[in-house]
Amino acid sequence: MQLSYYTLQTNLIVAIVALLNAVFSIRTAKSQITAGLLRIITGGSVLWITVTMTICHLLLSDHYRPRGQALFANNLLHYVIPLLAIIFWLIFEEGKSYRFFYPLLWAVYPLSYAVVSVIRGAITGFFPYWFLNPAAAYPNGIGSYLNLFIFTLVVGLIFIATEYLMVFLNHLHLSGGRFANLFKNNNQI
Repeated sequence: MQLSYYTLQTNLIVAIVALLNAVFSIRTAKSQITAGLLRIITGGSVLWITVTMTICHLLLSDHYRPRGQALFANNLLHYVIPLLAIIFWLIFEEGKSYRFFYPLLWAVYPLSYAVVSVIRGAITGFFPYWFLNPAAAYPNGIGSYLNLFIFTLVVGLIFIATEYLMVFLNHLHLSGGRFANLFKNNNQI
């Protein structure tokens, strides 16, 4: 059940994407298809881990007060890794490389996660997060399917706006390029 948590899934995705970026940055010749797919999953992973950090801070921090090693792991998974992923994106992602349809692709994973979690929860009774549980009242659930729909719609629209902000920043060349080009030049020597 541990991998049922969006937090663990997104941290795992970020680790895999970081590894893929490292492997493909070492190779000097990569295909346009590989570069395009890597760009899509890198942007998506940064957005998804940002969702993790934001939702944890705004909706879960009052419900979960870990101590000791659990506090360390909680801070690492919900704050440190998301901030490092955002910093990586700002420094290394190639500027002017995102297409305006990318946010629609990036929205598929979080929406699919929510749908699968609600369906599985309706069958098994296990909901990984209180705001995905329409069967229970707050603080154990969101209260109804209508509340769940409204919540998902509002949060989805906020994060789609954030996704388009990422594309906009990428086109302004405020992300990446500076350091990414420096490393490209070093690989050619």
